[in-house]
Amino acid sequence: MKRLIPVVFGLALLLLPGLAWAQQGTVTGTVTEAETGEPLPGATVQIIEEGTGAASDSDGRYRIAGVPAGEQTIRVSFVGYQQQERTVNVPDGGTVRVNFQLQTSEAELEEVVVTGLARETTKGEASVSVSSIDAAELSETADFQSVEQLFQGSTPGVRVSKTSGNIGSGIRFDVRGGVSLNSDGQPLIFVDGTRINQDEIEGFGVGGQGTSPLADLNPDNIESINVLKGPSASALYGTDGADGVVLIETKSGRQGQPLQVNYSGTIGYQDAARKYDTGTYISADAANATFREGDILENQISLTGGIDDVSYFASYSNRQSDGIQPRNSGVRNNVQANFEVNPNEEFQITANTGFTINEYERPTNDNSTQGYLGNTLLVPTSYTFTDSSEIASVEDQFRVQRFTGSVTTSYTPEYLDGFRLRAQAGADVSSRRQDQTYRVGRTSSFNFITDGERNIFTVENRQYNGDLTARYNYDVTADLSATSTIGTQVFTESTRSSSLTAQQFGSPKITDIGTGADLRTVGESLFNQRSAGIFARQTFQYGVAYNLDLSLRRDYSTQLLSTSEDAFTAWYPSVRGNVRLGQFGFAPDYLSQLKLRAAFGQSGSLPGLTDTQTLRIGGERGGYGAGGVVNSAGDPNLDLERISEYEAGVDVGLNERYTLSATYYYQSTSNSIVDFSPAPSTGLGNFTVPRNVGEITGQGIETSLDLTLLDLDNYRVSFSGNYTYQTTEVQELGGQLIQGGFERNVIKEGLPPAAFFGFKVDGAQFTDSGAYAGPNVVDANGDGQINQDDRVQLGNPAPDHYGGVSLNVQLFQNLRISGRAEYQVGQQVYNGTKRFATRFGNNKTFNRLSSQLFGGGDAEQLEPGTSEYRQAANQYAELQTPDRLSASNFLEDADFLKIREIGVAYDFTGLVDRFTAQSDLPVREFRVRLSGRNLFTFTDYSGPDPQVNQTGARTITQGTDFLTLQTPRTFSVSVNVGF
Repeated sequence: MKRLIPVVFGLALLLLPGLAWAQQGTVTGTVTEAETGEPLPGATVQIIEEGTGAASDSDGRYRIAGVPAGEQTIRVSFVGYQQQERTVNVPDGGTVRVNFQLQTSEAELEEVVVTGLARETTKGEASVSVSSIDAAELSETADFQSVEQLFQGSTPGVRVSKTSGNIGSGIRFDVRGGVSLNSDGQPLIFVDGTRINQDEIEGFGVGGQGTSPLADLNPDNIESINVLKGPSASALYGTDGADGVVLIETKSGRQGQPLQVNYSGTIGYQDAARKYDTGTYISADAANATFREGDILENQISLTGGIDDVSYFASYSNRQSDGIQPRNSGVRNNVQANFEVNPNEEFQITANTGFTINEYERPTNDNSTQGYLGNTLLVPTSYTFTDSSEIASVEDQFRVQRFTGSVTTSYTPEYLDGFRLRAQAGADVSSRRQDQTYRVGRTSSFNFITDGERNIFTVENRQYNGDLTARYNYDVTADLSATSTIGTQVFTESTRSSSLTAQQFGSPKITDIGTGADLRTVGESLFNQRSAGIFARQTFQYGVAYNLDLSLRRDYSTQLLSTSEDAFTAWYPSVRGNVRLGQFGFAPDYLSQLKLRAAFGQSGSLPGLTDTQTLRIGGERGGYGAGGVVNSAGDPNLDLERISEYEAGVDVGLNERYTLSATYYYQSTSNSIVDFSPAPSTGLGNFTVPRNVGEITGQGIETSLDLTLLDLDNYRVSFSGNYTYQTTEVQELGGQLIQGGFERNVIKEGLPPAAFFGFKVDGAQFTDSGAYAGPNVVDANGDGQINQDDRVQLGNPAPDHYGGVSLNVQLFQNLRISGRAEYQVGQQVYNGTKRFATRFGNNKTFNRLSSQLFGGGDAEQLEPGTSEYRQAANQYAELQTPDRLSASNFLEDADFLKIREIGVAYDFTGLVDRFTAQSDLPVREFRVRLSGRNLFTFTDYSGPDPQVNQTGARTITQGTDFLTLQTPRTFSVSVNVGF
C-alpha cells in the first residue's frame, strides 16, 4: 500500500489532461468578504443571460467555462451578504478574471448560526457557550474515518474518544465532566433533526469492546456540528438533554446552483503508532508481530445543485478498511440524499435521508486469553493459552442496515408578518446481526466449547421523533422587539433483541445454527419507551445591546410510577441573557465585539425503567416448569434526578481578526438515585432498593482563541486554540460506595466520579536484618491497622486540563497546510496488561528484581541492608500484583500530547485549465490531499495508547488498559475531481 500511494497520485496527474474537450471562453475569479478578505465558500456565481454558473470552493474561487464571447452579466449571491452584479466582456477563446468582495447585509446580521429545538441562536444573541465545528472545512485537508475524529481537540468542554483501535468500536463523550449518576453520560445526538441511537452494542463478547452506531455515519457528508454543553443551553430538550446535545447537519445544495458532480478517491494504510516495549515484556516482539498494515480504500461521488425552487445534494460512498490486527476490518456503504423545495414564498419543505450498509469484523482482545494480545503479552512463551491458528479461525461479524431520515415543513404566511409554523418528523431504523463462529476442529484451546459453536445476536432499533413549534416575532416598542415560541416534542423508541447459542456441529463445513446438536441458550428482550414535552420560550431584544431569553419545559414519560396512572412529569426552566458592550459609544473602533453573557438552566434524569415499581415479576424456567420470580424491587415514591447549571462568559473580538471566548460554569446535581440494601425483614435481601440521596457538583473554565495571524491576497495564516479546566466531586451518596468492575473505579463521597480507589503502596517493609518483608501498605487513617478504611483515592481517569490547538496555512492560493493537536493533563490509566504480565513472569524488570532479592535468576543477588538492596526491594514491592494492591502499583500518569493530524492539499485546477479551458465539459476542480492521523503521541504512559478502555464506552470502569488494541496511525492520499 505504501508503494501504491505515489503510483496512484502520478497516474491521476497523467490521465487528467485526457479530459479536454472543445474550445470556449471562461470566467474565473474569487468571492471574498469585503471587510476581512476571507474567502466565501459556497457562494453562487451565475451568468444571468445563459442561466449557467458555479459555486465558489473552500478558498472562494470559482470557474465557469463555456461562456459565449461578448458582454455578459455576472451575479453573485451568498446568505448574509449583499448581492452583486457586474458586466464584463468575455474574450473569444480566452479567460476573464472577475473578483467579488461582498458586503455584509445588515438585514442578515441575525442569520441563524446554531439551531436547536425551537431555538435559533444568532451571532448577536448567543447567551451561552456553544462549540461549533466546521466539518466541511476540516475535510478539505484531512481524511476522517469516523465522526469522533472531528471533535478531538476542537471543542472546549467536550472530550470524545474511541475506546479501542477496533474498526467501529465504542465512542465515549464527556461533556463538562458529567455530573449525572443516573444517565449514561452521553449527549443527545441529532442528525438533520433526527434523534439517532448511539447506544454501544456488544452482543456476544470479544473481551470487552462493543460497536458504536455512530460509526455508521460518513464524516464526508457532514457540513457542521454544534454542541450545546449543559442544561443552561439544552434545557428545552428536557430530561433527555441532561448530558448536552450534539446537532449535526449534513451537506445540502443551493437554489440556482448549476449541477456539480464531484468524485473523491482515497487510498492509504494504517499501522500501529507505538510498539510494546521490548525492555519491559519478554515476548514484546511476538506481540508487535501481530500488528499489520491495514489498507484503506474509499470512493465517493456526489451531486449537488438547484433547479428553480428545488435544491439537492446526493452522494454515495464506499469505504473499505483493514484494521491493524487480523480479523479486524470494516466495509461501510453510505447513501445520502437531501432535498429542499420552496413551492412559494410561504412554504418550505426539506427532506434529508441516509441509508447505511455496514459490516465489521472484530478481533478478540481485552480481558481474554483467546486473542492475539492475551497470548503474546501475558506469559513469556507466546500462544500458551490458545493456539495461533485457532485464534485466526474465530469469526465475529456484525452486519448493519440503517435508515435515518427527516422531513421538515415550515409555513410563513404573508398575511401575518413575523409568524412561522414549523413541523418536523424524524426516524432512525436499524437492524444489526452478529454472527460468531468457532469451527469444529479449531476449539481445543477454548474451554466450554464442544465440537464448534455458533452464536447469533440480533437487535432491531426503531425510534421516531417529532417536533411542532409556532413562533411569532413582533415589536413591543420602537426599541424593544420580542419573540414568543410554543411547541411540543414527542419521542418513541423500541428495541428488540434476541440471542441463540448452539454447539456440537458435525463438520467444520456446517455452520447452520439449527444443525447444532446442543442448543445451549435462547433469549430475547423487548424495550419500549415514549416521552413528550411541551415548552414555551420568550425572547426580548432591546436595541442591539440587550438580549433576554426565558423558557420553560414540562416533560412526560411512560416510566410510570407504580402507584399512579399518570406519566412521570417534570418542569425544566431556563434563563439567559447578554449585554453587547461593543455597541456602546465608549467602545473603540478596533473592538469589533465585547459581550457579557450569563445563563441558568435545569435538566434531569428519570429513574430506571423498573425503579418505581415495588416488585417486578419475571419468568424463570426450572425443573418443574416455568414460574414467576421477583426480578427487582423499587420505590414508588422515587423522584427524578435534577441537574442545575449556572454559566457566565465573555466574548471579545478585535479588528475582525482576533477573538477570545471565556466561560465559567457551575453544575449541581440533587436527588441522584442510589441503591440500598433493604432490611432483612422485607424478604428482599437479594435485591437493592433505589433512593433519592445523591448529590454531585462540578465546575470548570472553558476558553477558546482564534487568531488570523496573516491575511494577504496569496497568503493566510490562522491559529486556533482551546483550553478547559474541570473538576467534579461526589458530595452525597448516603454513605454508599458504588464500585465498577474489579473494584478499582468507584463513585464515593468526596471523590470525582469513577475515581481510582484502593490501598496505597509506599515502597517495601524490612525485617530487623534488612531483608525484604513485603510491601508497605499505607495506614491512611493512622489507627495502626490495615483494613478497608485505609483505602484512598489513587488517581482519576478524567483529566483536570485538556484542549487542542490547530494551525492553518494558505500559500500561493493553491497550497493549504493544516495541523491539529490534542492534549490532556492530570489523568491516570491502570495498566492491566503490565500487571498480569508481571504476575505470569513476563516482566523483565520484575524478574530481575526478584533475582536480586531472592536469587535464582540471571541477576546477581544483593546483600540485605545495603542501599542497592533497599532500592531494589522498594521497586519490587511496587510491582506486586495481588488485587488489593494492583490499583496502586500499576496506575500510571497518562498525560499526553497527540499530533492528531497533519494535512497538505494542493489545488491543481489552474494547471488543468490549460487542457480543459475550451472544453464543453471542463474539469471544474482538481485537488490532491495528503494527510496523516495520530502521527505522534508524547506521553510517559508505558502502554501504547493512554485513551483506550478495556470495558468499552458505557461503564463505571474507565481508564483501564488491559490487552486493549491501540488506535492506529493513518496515512492517506486523496484525489478530488469536480465537473
